[in-house]
Amino acid sequence: MDVSYLRYPSTKSFDMLGLITTCKTDGWEESPISDPPGSLKITRVRTARTFSGRLAGKGLAEYVMVYREAPPGVTDPHQMTAKYVGIMVFKGTFDGGEEGEAHFAVDGLYEGTPKARLIVDEKTCIGGLKGLKGEGNYGWDAEKKEMIIGLDGIKLEK
Repeated sequence: MDVSYLRYPSTKSFDMLGLITTCKTDGWEESPISDPPGSLKITRVRTARTFSGRLAGKGLAEYVMVYREAPPGVTDPHQMTAKYVGIMVFKGTFDGGEEGEAHFAVDGLYEGTPKARLIVDEKTCIGGLKGLKGEGNYGWDAEKKEMIIGLDGIKLEK
């Protein structure tokens, strides 16, 4: 599977351009959908987030995660890998503008840390986020313990 589109946003390069938003996880609920013996584990995740930076506000995401088989002897879930897809509802502002709402499709991969592509669903954008377009990428900053979102491909057209 080609995951080259899941480039990790470099804090230095995007920050110099002012294209960084950070995201903290406020809550994480994960429940099994399927985990029969000899099969892949599938879970549903609901997570609440707080965003700071160019996107500022609150988000709620729902994901379906498919965990891949762990190598022999590996029991630490952080050493497993998973593919996940979902929808994130964001309520807040872009570049300090008027508050609005936008939905993002999320296509991600977890291999020790998460990396994902966020795609704006333009038809869901209302209020101050009406006209939001494009896509961005996110990755985990282990040092800061937060998500770093590169917004180089996201713009607001009024």
